[in-house]
Amino acid sequence: MRLELSFPAILTCSLALSLAPGLHAQRSLTQANGDCTGAIFIPDSVYTCNDAVRGFGNILEIKENPTEDNQWFEREHHTTWYKFRSPVKTTISFDIIPQNIEDDIDFLVFEGAIPGICDKIQNKQVAPIRTNISRNDKANASMCGLRKDAPDEYVRSGVGSSYSRAIEVEEGQLLYLVIDYQDRPLAGYTIRFHYDPPPPPPQPEKEEGQKQDLVINVIDAKSGKPVDAALTIQGMVFDKVIEAKGKSTYTYRMDTYRNLKIGCVREGYMFQTVKVKGSTEPTVTVELKLLPIVPGEHVVLDDINFVGNDVKVLRSSESAMLILTRFMQANPNVKVEIQGHVNGPTFKNTKEFIELSTARARTVYEFLMVNDVEPERISYVGLGNSQMIYPEPKNKDQSEANRRVEVKVLSN
Repeated sequence: MRLELSFPAILTCSLALSLAPGLHAQRSLTQANGDCTGAIFIPDSVYTCNDAVRGFGNILEIKENPTEDNQWFEREHHTTWYKFRSPVKTTISFDIIPQNIEDDIDFLVFEGAIPGICDKIQNKQVAPIRTNISRNDKANASMCGLRKDAPDEYVRSGVGSSYSRAIEVEEGQLLYLVIDYQDRPLAGYTIRFHYDPPPPPPQPEKEEGQKQDLVINVIDAKSGKPVDAALTIQGMVFDKVIEAKGKSTYTYRMDTYRNLKIGCVREGYMFQTVKVKGSTEPTVTVELKLLPIVPGEHVVLDDINFVGNDVKVLRSSESAMLILTRFMQANPNVKVEIQGHVNGPTFKNTKEFIELSTARARTVYEFLMVNDVEPERISYVGLGNSQMIYPEPKNKDQSEANRRVEVKVLSN
């Protein structure tokens, strides 16, 4: 059941951004930030919220849990949701420092790279990876958070440690943090993130001489004529996928040595993805040749890769997931089959492999569903290790290539 609130809740928070000394970006927030879908992105290592939100947002997402549960709040009271990425592969910890020592702050942390994460939290299909619901310790200024030396991942309500164990993360890994006051907030708080090892210091801006031009031309593979198409470009800007549409030729100015993944979509054509290796050439020219959609066409999305023995999609797969979504949106009559594969050299195609590959295909299926692709246009199947690209992988790259998803066009 979804509960709606009619009153507005406004708060002001500030981000310590790396713009210039003493500059803070101010923004007004609404009660929508009390829900997972309105999570505020924290781009830096320090975040200050001077006026904590009152209420649980528009939706009571966490509720009806026993008081002795060590993973979940009993229910949301006065919550604000955040999301953040790790800048490097590291162990991440943080302090939540209340401005008023009387405030008792609790928190949960969730893995963020899960399709439909907010709905799954509400339905308890996923669980927090860290929790601290202990009573505030005024001897510690009522601070709480994560620490490397903390022994427990979860700390239940009542008297207990104010800190849970730090989290080992990969570069770019996305996490969600929900902060909850059990009682009406008296003041705000500051969140300070810590990294061990820390990220490298910011690099000075490159001079204009260290940049290059990227030129992308899109043509019909049969006629050779230019065609307007939509693009996704990953790698040109850190931690961001660039999208563009409406032209047959695109020109960008970018840093040298950028490894790119470029995806291309046009109605009536098969989507195409290419990798471009970084270089110091003054101009990088890429030609994308599009072929008409043909039923039975089999496309390897070799950039949708997974963590070993898991259904978690690697961060590097973001642009491939996006281009598949754009393909389905641009061609509303196309029906496809999502085929999942695993890396299992020297093993028979076991039930476990079939189940894992099916779950991986379903991850992509759910991603498309979240992005409003009609379910009747998508089916999925797990093929286990029966069709490995590298039956005897020699390195990590070949193993990752075996953990893949392929798309078969059934009809258009």
